[in-house]
Amino acid sequence: MDKLNKIFSFDIKLFFGVLFLMAIGLLAIYSVSFENPGFNNFKRQVLFVILALIIFGIITRINYGIWENYAGVFYFLGIVLMVLVLFFGEAKHGTVGWLGGFNYHLQPVEIIKVAFILIVARYFSKLKPTDKRLRHIFISGAYCLLPVFLALRQPDFGSAAVIVGIWLIILLIWGIKKRQAIFLVIGAFFISLLSWLILLQPYQKERVYTFLNPGSDPSKSGYHVIQSITAIGSGGIYGKGLGYGSQSQLHFLPEAHTDFIYSVIGEELGFIGVAILLMGFAFLFWGIYRIARKSIDNFGRFIVAGALGLFFIQFAVNIGMNIGIFPITGLPLPFVSYGGSSLLTGLFLLGIVFNIDFVSRKLEGYLENENF
Repeated sequence: MDKLNKIFSFDIKLFFGVLFLMAIGLLAIYSVSFENPGFNNFKRQVLFVILALIIFGIITRINYGIWENYAGVFYFLGIVLMVLVLFFGEAKHGTVGWLGGFNYHLQPVEIIKVAFILIVARYFSKLKPTDKRLRHIFISGAYCLLPVFLALRQPDFGSAAVIVGIWLIILLIWGIKKRQAIFLVIGAFFISLLSWLILLQPYQKERVYTFLNPGSDPSKSGYHVIQSITAIGSGGIYGKGLGYGSQSQLHFLPEAHTDFIYSVIGEELGFIGVAILLMGFAFLFWGIYRIARKSIDNFGRFIVAGALGLFFIQFAVNIGMNIGIFPITGLPLPFVSYGGSSLLTGLFLLGIVFNIDFVSRKLEGYLENENF
């Protein structure tokens, strides 16, 4: 295995773990594509996987230090795309979040998530370890507030929450003081209140009400959650088998290939399938955490921490909304749900993480040889 790591320049075991998650996603998408003429969703996802792996392979070969120079450009490009989508974007399910045509669309919010990680990692990595002034929270908060505001304008509450979550995680890694943390909590309360009164759309508020009481409107606002929980519960231990899930195959379960793909896996592969999926994610998160601990500089450490935050938050919220413990937000299950933008940007970011690991291991080996 060590020889393979040297050949591919990254942790091959962790890479196989990512391939495993994508394979489960392809199986589930294939299963719910039986009623789709030509298996179009499945074929498109296979294309996305191939393209994402090519991008991943290229990024792992680029020294991650270069992203420190281009983080600002990347962030600016992401903001421009977020603005353009408000004027020229395509609306789906009440959200204007896609640019493009000819049946291929780009979701700029996925780009800005990665760009935000890079720009905030660069900002905090340039600070002295003893410099914990409040102004740095305000400046980094401004980097956070702009994409959050644009995401809420789409409106995409889920992605806005993910960006805020990434910012908070990086603040914790940086070392926020208790007084500053209290200030943030108070500020977050008032911003949340303001968002509820002004920015959130009626259907988004309805999702929160439904989350609190799914049975209050089972035929409309509570329909998604009830069908999702029913699908997971009906899978039992072993599941009904791929292609034999009644909730997904008979279209009782909406957005089965994207938002509720976890429910498809629970219904058709059962508790065993879900347990294997969760173990795959646990392996992924542990591997990224280990890379963060071994990072040789703060820039790399902040990037890896941001990547771990991004993947974990989306994982937790997606599964949470599938089992009724979080409101429905439309966030994909990383590397599993159907969609090109999320998969391409996810593997792009993971390529940077793997390069950080490679550089850290290479330097660590060099220092050991020098000490010897």
